[in-house]
Amino acid sequence: MFDFGFGYSEMFVVAVVAIIVIGPKDLPKVLRALGKTVAKMRGMAREFQGHLDQALKETGFEDVKKELDNIKNPSNFIDTSMAKKATEDASKKQVADYEKLFGDAPAADAPKASTDTPAAAS
Repeated sequence: MFDFGFGYSEMFVVAVVAIIVIGPKDLPKVLRALGKTVAKMRGMAREFQGHLDQALKETGFEDVKKELDNIKNPSNFIDTSMAKKATEDASKKQVADYEKLFGDAPAADAPKASTDTPAAAS
C-alpha cells in the first residue's frame, strides 16, 4: 500500500507510541492538524509545479521537453518508412560503387572471387 518502506507493523508501532505520548484525548486534534499541514504542502507543491510548467511554456523549453520525450521513446522518434528508404538507398549506392570499381554486378548473397586476380594467376 505504501511505497516508502513503511509497513503495517511500523504503522502500528507509531500509532501505539502516538497514543501513549500524545494521549487519546489530543490525538484527533494532532491528526487533524497533521492532515491540514500535509494538504497545504501538497497545494504548495502543485502550485510550484504549475509555475514551472508556465515558465517552460513561456521560454520555449516545452519543445525541448517534447524532443527529450521522443528520445526516451524511440518508436515515436524514428519514422520506419524513412529508415527503410535510407537503407535501400544505401544498398543501391553500394551496388553502384561496386559496379563502378569492378565492372560487374555483385552476386545476390556475396561478391564472387574473380579468376583474373594476381593470386589466382600464380
